[in-house]
Amino acid sequence: MLLSPQNAKRFMATYERVAIAVHAIAALDPPDNTTASLVNARERLQDAPELLDEAVEFLRRQGTWTDPEVVEALRQMKLGEYVHVKDLKSGAVFLSVDGSEAYSTIGLTQPPGAIIGARGHVVKTALCPFAGKILCDGVFITRAALGPSVWSDFHKRYLSLKAAGCLHDEPSTVPEWQQPFGESGLSMASEDVLEILDPWQMVPLAVVDDALAFLDARLQPHHPLRDYKLFPMLKREDTQIWVITKDDDDGTMWLLDLTKKRRLKGRTICDFHQLADDDALRALIQRDHQIWLDSFPDEEEDDV
Repeated sequence: MLLSPQNAKRFMATYERVAIAVHAIAALDPPDNTTASLVNARERLQDAPELLDEAVEFLRRQGTWTDPEVVEALRQMKLGEYVHVKDLKSGAVFLSVDGSEAYSTIGLTQPPGAIIGARGHVVKTALCPFAGKILCDGVFITRAALGPSVWSDFHKRYLSLKAAGCLHDEPSTVPEWQQPFGESGLSMASEDVLEILDPWQMVPLAVVDDALAFLDARLQPHHPLRDYKLFPMLKREDTQIWVITKDDDDGTMWLLDLTKKRRLKGRTICDFHQLADDDALRALIQRDHQIWLDSFPDEEEDDV
């Protein structure tokens, strides 16, 4: 996913003007290369955030206009090292190098993969909130290329974070960019976070391979799910019922019940059906949680 041409043009216009001003304030000639100029300027802005206001004032005195929305985006820019997991139609996926945060970002004029490679690179880049999305500034310093095994670990981590509702796909879900409180006094975090409730539990990343081996041993050779490379998202702790998705994460999810059998095209298989979307999964979790709560006997209060 990319910014609209109009938004990309106005972002880059102000970004480049600010970069030139940052160099001018430091009495440095900006590099001839625009990319190098942006790299140097964003490093300086990270070390000394007050430079942004100085740069805007410098440009104002020169009669050069800066877009207020872009300036605010630059004020909140997060410069750091990220793992580029892959590009999807919905946005490019980046993980923090410690695997604690996942971001679905839009690009300026090209998908990140078209600049740095299809997937699996550790890069230094900047993310910021702009036009209601998380924007990657499109300027990359490549730190390392990940081997297939390490990339696979990061990919599984991304899927785990997504299953837990911890994939940031809009600025309001990123802690640094959240408004402190809304009018209701509640945090402005996204309402789309997937809450995992008993008896459902996430499949820990450390046991994903064991879980896949377990499923492989129990699915019939002709089971339709064998047509896909799978990733186990959730499992009920009280029975062998799983939520499975595709490893390539195209949004497809299935509810797989190993305790129940049915016939398909004249052959017996473990029961499964596709979940329509995240709302269907959320409704399933809520329903099962309520049934789980209702299974406990009411406790009578002791007499006073």
